[in-house]
Amino acid sequence: EDELRKEQARLDELKAEYKDGEPDRLGNERNYQRYLDRVARLEEDIARTETNIASLRRELTTIRQ
Repeated sequence: EDELRKEQARLDELKAEYKDGEPDRLGNERNYQRYLDRVARLEEDIARTETNIASLRRELTTIRQ
């Protein structure tokens, strides 16, 4: 359950940074491609974290039964 809470907190942080696909550009992202690369990484991290959360929930369900 602790791991699930940590993953949920991580997901919340990622979504806050992602801002519905419009994250703020950082100072070192003068090159637009760098910005696009970071956005793509954020999308991947969000998807991976959501998958981890779903997996943890399944594990907890099987343990509780």
